[in-house]
Amino acid sequence: MVLALILTTIAAFLLIELAFRMWSRRAKERAGTIDPALRTALVPAALPEFRLPGGLFYHSGHTWAHLTPSGEAEIGIDDFAQGIIGRIDRIELPRPGERLRQGEKAFTVVQGNKKIDFVSPLDGIVSAANDDMNADTGKLKKDPYRSSWLLSAMPTNVAQNIRKLRIAGDASAWLERELMVFLEFITLHRATPQEVGVTMQDGGHCIEGVTESIDGELLQLLVKKFFR
Repeated sequence: MVLALILTTIAAFLLIELAFRMWSRRAKERAGTIDPALRTALVPAALPEFRLPGGLFYHSGHTWAHLTPSGEAEIGIDDFAQGIIGRIDRIELPRPGERLRQGEKAFTVVQGNKKIDFVSPLDGIVSAANDDMNADTGKLKKDPYRSSWLLSAMPTNVAQNIRKLRIAGDASAWLERELMVFLEFITLHRATPQEVGVTMQDGGHCIEGVTESIDGELLQLLVKKFFR
């Protein structure tokens, strides 16, 4: 009981310190005097810095859409998603002709006996599935964008869908918040490190491939919180 109280207190102080540093960084941004090393200091060493290229529309379920000159939309998962999932054994993709609805299941990532559903960033009709990705799912780790698209679709409601998507600076600010929320999520489970991954020497958690180490209700909670 005492140990749990101590761990909770330490976690609370860590989050307060992190919040203060976030406020300080934003104050410097507004003043136009950002310290280049500050962002690295804000995100603990246990958290990787995820890529977020411009020109893509991002859904809160960590899928993205790229509108091509042909009018179709390529769809995939973002760097945050592939980072915390880690190893991907295969991806179950929809077939051409299937209908997609924004915020509803589009494809499934399989890791051993675990299946994680990802939602579509927009409404549309599937025009192609990139089955080549299953020949080398490691491509997602190298670059989950553009060349690693998972399926393409002909959008049917772009004007409406885009209102619920993020791009450019809005997407960057959102991902920064997601990193902080994820930090809170794993900090909440500090008392049971075997459930959230290997504990690092500095007390932090290595979140790369965290879903490989969790299952059951905790995995369902993570999916519901970050991939919906």
